[in-house]
Parts: sequence; structure tokens; C-alpha cells
Amino acid sequence: MAKKVVIDPITRIEGHLRITVEVEGGKVKDAWSSARLFRGLEIILRGRDPRDAALITQRACGV
Repeated sequence: MAKKVVIDPITRIEGHLRITVEVEGGKVKDAWSSARLFRGLEIILRGRDPRDAALITQRACGV
């Protein structure tokens, strides 16, 4: 049985962010994010290795 974990709001960013994660057997089965501000980072990261996200997104926000 999958368990949903919701983190809302995440406020240490520009705008607000909501993360919902579906966990099954101790592993992430699926995850969703939603934000009020569109910056296009999702498009830039599509198809890339998830480990690239930290290097790319750190340059997009001054926080």
C-alpha cells in the first residue's frame, strides 16, 4: 500500500512550492511538484539525470 507524503508550503524559495511524494515499500514510487511561479526549470531538466538538478538549479535562485 502506497503512502502519500505532502510538504506544503516550502517557503525558502522564490514563490511557494508543494511537493507530494508517493512512497511504497520504503521507496519513492512517484512524485509531483507544483508552484505558483513558473520559471521553466522543469523543461530544462526534462530527460536529464536527476543528479544534474542540483548543479543547474543552484544558478537560477539567489537564496
